[in-house]
Amino acid sequence: MNAGRVLTESGVDTDELRALIHPIQPEQVSLRSAPRLMMRFWGSGIKAMTLRRRIFVDPKVLNGDKAKLSLLVIHELVHVRQWHDLGVLGFLGRYLRSYLRGRRDGLNHRDSYRAIDLEVEAREIQARFR
Repeated sequence: MNAGRVLTESGVDTDELRALIHPIQPEQVSLRSAPRLMMRFWGSGIKAMTLRRRIFVDPKVLNGDKAKLSLLVIHELVHVRQWHDLGVLGFLGRYLRSYLRGRRDGLNHRDSYRAIDLEVEAREIQARFR
């Protein structure tokens, strides 16, 4: 399955989204069921993880409500664009530094995660499609 198919089936305005995630083409981004081993390391509340051009999704979400899945896919497509723009080391370094900055500033794990600038951008773009 690919991200473009999920968005089309859910009726998402893909023209607006494409402008926000350019040059990423949703049809070229694969959605896969997350392996159990991968999910064992996810924190509570994590439903998906993006690794470059692959989005791994909790099987319950992947096979569940299509509207919720499409919002999750939008969020994750922003991360695909971030991986593209920053490269592997740039993305991972920025993500980790942002998280650790929050922890250093006294935020708990959840709040530090939510304060990661890459996550904030993904949530802001996702909110445009609610």
